[in-house]
Amino acid sequence: MRLLGTGRQLRLHVPLSLFLALGGCSPTKPEVKPAAPPVVRVSSPLERQVTDYEIFTARTAAVQSVDINPRVSGYLTKINFKDGDVVKKGDVLFEIDDRTYAAQLAQAKASLEFSKASLIESQAEYDIGLSVQKKNKGAISEQELTRRLGARDESQASVDKSKANLALAQLYFDWCKVTSPIDGRLGRHMVDEGNLVTENVTTLVNVVSVKPIWAYFNVDQNTAERYEQLVTDGKLKSARSGKIPVQMAVGADTEFSLDGFVDFIGNQLDASTGSIQLRAVFKNEDERLVSGLFTRIRIPTSPPHEALLVTDAAIGTNQGQRYVLVVNEKQEVEYRVVDVGQMHNGLRAIKPYRTVSDTGPDGQVVQKQVEVLKPTDQVIVEGLLRAKPGIKVDPQTVDMLTLLRTPQPVPQAAKAKPSDK
Repeated sequence: MRLLGTGRQLRLHVPLSLFLALGGCSPTKPEVKPAAPPVVRVSSPLERQVTDYEIFTARTAAVQSVDINPRVSGYLTKINFKDGDVVKKGDVLFEIDDRTYAAQLAQAKASLEFSKASLIESQAEYDIGLSVQKKNKGAISEQELTRRLGARDESQASVDKSKANLALAQLYFDWCKVTSPIDGRLGRHMVDEGNLVTENVTTLVNVVSVKPIWAYFNVDQNTAERYEQLVTDGKLKSARSGKIPVQMAVGADTEFSLDGFVDFIGNQLDASTGSIQLRAVFKNEDERLVSGLFTRIRIPTSPPHEALLVTDAAIGTNQGQRYVLVVNEKQEVEYRVVDVGQMHNGLRAIKPYRTVSDTGPDGQVVQKQVEVLKPTDQVIVEGLLRAKPGIKVDPQTVDMLTLLRTPQPVPQAAKAKPSDK
């Protein structure tokens, strides 16, 4: 190395080999271990026989609902129930002052007895006339005998009239006790004791039957047409020729636990709503259902069929297509496009086969069924975002039902640390 220059000017000449030697002494970069495969949870689909359903909003209605009105006018003297009571047919609910009607009944009874006595007298006179005529035809004229016969017939008619009046008076007297026409539950009473009630005008109380109970709902035209096509194909039974089973859920219930059947279908489509009305009947043995409830009705829209069930967390969406990720024997992730169905007990139905288009040997486009999922496949149910098609993963097997009841977090893969070198 040489120092050249004069005065304050110095120039330093360093050989290039020295810089190269110094550069060779720099520290080496740390060696990074390859990343561990991401940990995912996998589970085999559950193979079950399921039935597809459609759900409709329904409203319950009592099979019988009666507004009870008095059949006689008078002052209300007694109420024999508490609001909301359950009553039987024939139970006395109200009592109306019956003194006036009791007097009319007594008068009708007396009138009948008077008519009977008159009939006895008329009959006796006629019988005497017949006896006299038999002994001596000239002793009594035909005119007199005819008069006595007419008097006897008038007395008989009077008796019949008195009997009718007595029956009517008895009805009015009995109607002073207002009874329940059906078994059911009462509403609140509308008139208090002491008020004047008018026959066939005043509403005293309403009573509705409790069990069974109806539920009305409307089915849209498209669903109705699909159902009719399945009936035509022989896959489902017609609702008009048999009882179609349905299930009901009430309020916040997630399970359709109440069983019933369709017993009525409307005779025409409502043009304003594009739907047809159906009615289902439920036993309501526990009397849980009351008239006017909004409920949900589940009606079958397919015959029972085989399906594979997985949790919704295992299904992804890509540009409108549904897919699942499957771990193969090499622990590599495979991408499967699937057709999904409805939820069944918290799990989503997946069709094992999918219809795809293919070009045949003659160049024609044909449709064929391709198996996309098997009951033995290991479907990724947790860690879907960390798994990419084609990469290796570290699968951990879990049970599908256990996962549904108690989901657990997926363990994170250990991060690679730099070496100490």
